[in-house]
Amino acid sequence: MEQPSISACMIVKNEEKLLPLCLRSIKDYVDEIVIVDTGSTDNTVSIGKLFGARMYHHPWEHNFSKHRNQSFGYARGDWILYIDADEELLPGSRKALREAVLADDDVDAITVVLECIFDEGGSIAHNNAIRVFRNHRGLRYKGRVHNYIVGVKKAICAPIHIFHHGYNLDKERMSRKFKRTTELLKKDIEEDPTNPRPHHFLSASYLSENMFTEAAEEALKAANLYEKRNALSHNYLWSLYIASSAHFHLGEIEKAESLAKKGVEVYPNHVDSYYMLALVAYAKKDRKIFEYHMKRYLETKHSFAKEPARFGELVHNTFGSEWLLYLFKGFFCMDEGDENKAQEELKRGRELCPDMVLYCTKLGTYFKLSGKLPQAEAQYLKALELRPEDTRAMWLISEVYEELGRTVDQITWLKKLVKLAPEFPNGQFALGLAHMRLGNLERAFALFRDVQAMDPENQEAKINEALCLGGMRRCEESIQVLKKVIASTDSQRLAVLSNLGHCYYETGERDLAIDSFHRMADLDSRALEPPVYLSMLLLENKDIEGCVTQCNQLLSLLGAQVNIVLNSVADLGEQYLKAGRLLVRSHGQSGLGKICFDISVMLGYNTPEAIAEIGATLIQAGETGAGVQLLGNAFSMAPQSRKVKTVVTEAIKHLEEMTVS
Repeated sequence: MEQPSISACMIVKNEEKLLPLCLRSIKDYVDEIVIVDTGSTDNTVSIGKLFGARMYHHPWEHNFSKHRNQSFGYARGDWILYIDADEELLPGSRKALREAVLADDDVDAITVVLECIFDEGGSIAHNNAIRVFRNHRGLRYKGRVHNYIVGVKKAICAPIHIFHHGYNLDKERMSRKFKRTTELLKKDIEEDPTNPRPHHFLSASYLSENMFTEAAEEALKAANLYEKRNALSHNYLWSLYIASSAHFHLGEIEKAESLAKKGVEVYPNHVDSYYMLALVAYAKKDRKIFEYHMKRYLETKHSFAKEPARFGELVHNTFGSEWLLYLFKGFFCMDEGDENKAQEELKRGRELCPDMVLYCTKLGTYFKLSGKLPQAEAQYLKALELRPEDTRAMWLISEVYEELGRTVDQITWLKKLVKLAPEFPNGQFALGLAHMRLGNLERAFALFRDVQAMDPENQEAKINEALCLGGMRRCEESIQVLKKVIASTDSQRLAVLSNLGHCYYETGERDLAIDSFHRMADLDSRALEPPVYLSMLLLENKDIEGCVTQCNQLLSLLGAQVNIVLNSVADLGEQYLKAGRLLVRSHGQSGLGKICFDISVMLGYNTPEAIAEIGATLIQAGETGAGVQLLGNAFSMAPQSRKVKTVVTEAIKHLEEMTVS
């Protein structure tokens, strides 16, 4: 029997990086290579000619199907193998290709298994797709992007595997690809809004860029349109998976679970739905349900590997994610104290994981969420040792250092992160906050300005810019910035009012300061700051009655007894001393506590014993300088007081213990 001829057809544009790999994989297994170039400006055309391809040139018309069909028009072979420049015919498939085209005459197409890595190397998708078909039978592609073949009457499945590299490119190329694809899909939607297909592929593009809200919205639109057409096809199930995954990443666990359940109801062998149900069960800490869905996932995955033809064109997005389920199973074992079993499961996950950096970061995140910060630090450092420029690992270790209070270490990693990826979400903002914690207000101010240069609508950056200005005593400038803030949340409104109150206080505009703190109290009746600052402002206005009201409010918030009978102003001072002590010792608010202590002294509660107690309280809170000074003042006022001596002695002992530790 004469061997049928095969024409490999492709369209290209600026594919010099990946094209050699593709052509090398097919050149000895096809009879000719036909390439339509749509406007390359790099070495793509020269590479094609080097491999003996016949090159044709057509200007790009924003329609992939049109150019694919153009390439078929130049093919001379009996069969056409369609392959993209970012794909590779895998070893072991080449012989299968030659055998497949010996099919009976009534077979006009052959499906192959497409594999692609995505999710930063953490997962692999598998699906069957028609990529080999007879020439001269009128078969053609349709659709601007993510096109599909029409006219096929009978197709068979062959053990041919093509690997797609197009979802594992560098950020710049992925960004260009995302922009091009989404623009074409939006044109399709504009022309035919009731067609589910472009909505579906748009949701897939959004998911690939972690745009979870948009992905969920488009995937649900696609699913609803498929249901209206009663077309519960492979893309319908894929849309359900995208919607489930997007809601899961948004923390909407119940929605994710509902969509995954719908997937297995429609198709009981839906691998991706079982995967999502396993993730949901892990999030709910339900080990029994998790292991059930993990088992179903593994069984179904094995069935596909054994008999791929049974699954039609169904796309399996989670084939490379098996390692993560073993990891989660190990986490269950660790949570239950079964260390030996945990290590066994973790080892299995490590062996299956395609990327050890991803494995280390996942394990580190488990430790971080479990409060085991040193173990989390060790895993993130291991990830960074394996891949020194991994910005995700840099971000994660910076979060650990923030929780550990190691701000200098946090800044070290955030500086590296920002240098490598200035556009990294929240990188410069977090670095600004870290510098603020160290008191580096000038540097923090500059960083917040940089954030706004990239994102002029970033209100958090504006608020913190104003806070830096206030801290640098540039209060008038701070007020002007705050007036431009468009606060959209209560936390932002509280921050604005707090900053305004402080700045008005510093500039002597007491009435405006009082108004700001009153508005802050109206917005959050549990806030401790307003009654403290209002007390100081009202005292400066000699409004003792107003001070009594604010002191009662403050003590109530602190859980202390209120409505005490006051016989003198000094008695009110004693209540502020009590409030200050609670603020420092029970709430860690030494700044607010010091203001209450100042108010206490101003109200006449300034006995040596009271001043000594304030000093000791401040020392215990870490305010050593101010505390020692007050203890010295108290001792100078009453060197013979037994109580003062006792307080001073205890404070000195505490300082010595702190020094030793």
